[in-house]
Amino acid sequence: MISGKVLSADKKEGVVEFATVYLKGTSYGGTTNEEGIYHLNAPAGKYTLVVSAIGYQTAEQAVTLIKNSRLKLNVTLTPSVEQLDEVVVAGSMVNRVNKSAFNVVAVDTKKLFNTSLDLGHVLDKISGVKIREEGGVGSAAQINLNGFTGKHVKVFMDGVPLEGAGSSFQINNIPASLAKQVEVYKGVVPVDFGGDALEGAINIVTNTSSNTFVDASYSYGSFNTHKSNVSFGYTAKNGFTVQLNAYQNYSDNDYKVKTNDSNRGDSEEKWYRRFHDGYHNEAVIAKVGVVNKPWADRLLLGFTYSHEYAEIQNSNMMAIVFGGKHRKTEGLAPTLNYVKKNLLVKNLDLSVSARYDKTTTNNIDTVARTYYWTGEYINKETQGESNTTLSKFYGKTGSVVANLRYHFADRHYFSINNMYSDYVRKTDNLAANAGQNTAAYYMERYNKKNVLGFSYKFLPSEIWNVMAFGKYYHSYVKGPVNKGGNGAARYELQSQTNDALGYGLAATYNLNRDLQAKASFEKTYRLPTDRELFGDGDLEMGSSDLKPESSRNVNVNVSYTHAFNTDHSVSVDAGFNYRYITDYIIRSIKNGGIGISENHGKVRGMGGDVTVRYFYKNIFSVGGNFSYQDTRDRERHTSYGSESITYGDRVPNIPYMFSNVDAAYNIHGLLGERNTLTFGYNLQYVHEFYWDWESNGAKRNIPMQISHDANVTCSLQDGRYNIALEARNFTNSLLYDNYSLQKPGRSFTVKVRYFFFRQNR
Repeated sequence: MISGKVLSADKKEGVVEFATVYLKGTSYGGTTNEEGIYHLNAPAGKYTLVVSAIGYQTAEQAVTLIKNSRLKLNVTLTPSVEQLDEVVVAGSMVNRVNKSAFNVVAVDTKKLFNTSLDLGHVLDKISGVKIREEGGVGSAAQINLNGFTGKHVKVFMDGVPLEGAGSSFQINNIPASLAKQVEVYKGVVPVDFGGDALEGAINIVTNTSSNTFVDASYSYGSFNTHKSNVSFGYTAKNGFTVQLNAYQNYSDNDYKVKTNDSNRGDSEEKWYRRFHDGYHNEAVIAKVGVVNKPWADRLLLGFTYSHEYAEIQNSNMMAIVFGGKHRKTEGLAPTLNYVKKNLLVKNLDLSVSARYDKTTTNNIDTVARTYYWTGEYINKETQGESNTTLSKFYGKTGSVVANLRYHFADRHYFSINNMYSDYVRKTDNLAANAGQNTAAYYMERYNKKNVLGFSYKFLPSEIWNVMAFGKYYHSYVKGPVNKGGNGAARYELQSQTNDALGYGLAATYNLNRDLQAKASFEKTYRLPTDRELFGDGDLEMGSSDLKPESSRNVNVNVSYTHAFNTDHSVSVDAGFNYRYITDYIIRSIKNGGIGISENHGKVRGMGGDVTVRYFYKNIFSVGGNFSYQDTRDRERHTSYGSESITYGDRVPNIPYMFSNVDAAYNIHGLLGERNTLTFGYNLQYVHEFYWDWESNGAKRNIPMQISHDANVTCSLQDGRYNIALEARNFTNSLLYDNYSLQKPGRSFTVKVRYFFFRQNR
């Protein structure tokens, strides 16, 4: 037997996680665990030990194994200097996440930095994930994961929930270059996040590199779309560090749509050009602090500023058009991030992240006009196209996530986590929304949550590990509830408190070097979000008496990765999921295109996804994924006690079958050995689905959709200078989403990017 640690020659990196260790010319091999430790069992004899890891030079060493004797050998790997920071992220961190006991996919975003993709469209390429958008740049976006959508899926940035951060930080506004990786948890979510995700979570991991880098880009595209982004990081020898991310998005969004015009009473669908859908947002994330100090491995104090202006072209139904409604939002947020390993005693690690978001939202609907889709209008006596409003409300959200971890004997890992969030909203007395009772409109809203989690992981070897965990949920909600009967509006301030216990188990087993199996079970809860409880003051009504959802989840996953030789490799990943939810929160559209969230009852979801990918050297890759979900109503009776006609129907407005295919071809050494020309292609397919209950009789559906994207990228001097050309939906197909809201047609984009990187010694 031979065992030991794989170390990095760069002392800052310490051990090398998930390095590949094997005896050359044999089938004996494995990977290092989270502590860099490996164990190999092989017959006595002479061998060559090979150790490799992405971002490091491969090491080989002759070893002699003696029968009934144990050889201990530590191996030190030398980093590949020219790619250290960027590639180690792709290797160590992504592999560590993918090899965990959870059904999780970690996406290295580096290869997408030259594209104009936002994080939403990055996620759209992952099996089981579908991004739902209500239009073009800046439109509302939701994440559909394993058949469930909207607020069922939580979004975190560096482990901190983004619920109160404002729409400038919604997933389709954040550029791909802001994240060094994105983690997609399907189903069971680690207690480290401390959240109340029901169907999964997205964690955006930003760049905390201690090296010096500058990443700047600008793109221009169809519909007068401009996007720019700047990222900067610097760390001095004394540990002082500064980080800056800034980005902006602008678009006229004046693409053509095919719709009827209910304001004119015209039921015939015609082509119109959007005329009131301009959008722009700006965001700055600045951090300053220290790293590698005796009292802190990392301490960062940050400040975030965001601003947004959005014209509102239509309601939640395409046929209802506006010409004057708009929204302004401004957000400020101080942040804190503290990490200390070996706190007081060896192997005791502490991390604390906190942010306090203060957002101001101004909904403006005061014009005394009725608009048509042609852009024409008629004057009317009353103000407001939808509901007269000049409201300004102030939202304050505080979030703290603290995690304490301890391990011993390289086998036992304990973790305790606590997440606390506090949301308060107040409204200015300007012009009340006529769609709500005036007294209720100015009542304060409160939403407080606390989730306490504990986990224990047993890791006896690199072959298998198992984790057990428990969570305690507490929430306090206070807001207006309509106590009037027979359609009358009589709002009273009402509060409710909820407490619940959740638990689960997750395990993984490596059948061999190439094949891994995972399984997990969880009983979990999701606490309603601020938007579901209190609305948005305009086109979303609140429901302050919503009950938390509860669910029992099962996930099974099998992944296979094999390198046939140095030229050819394949990967296959397949997963199955099962959900049974009570008090399911469903969003529906009422009269006037107003959205509202309500507790529906019982819902059962089950399905699976598969991903297959092939690589030839670093020249060519092709792959695809397919997802199918069967999410059904299991509530037999209505709230009035009668038989439900929708029992057994698919839950509406959720795509249940979709797939992606993509390919990339690289030409290296074009006009210089440090240059690369890349051609890329992507196909997306979405099967038709109903956007209303099938048994209601209307049979309203969103048709099948197929879209094609293509891009070509030229990278010079190892990626320092880059230019990319993209064509999205180049066949100009009709693409729809929530309740038949139409998305942009054919578009073209050109992007230029500059990247500088220097390793700090």
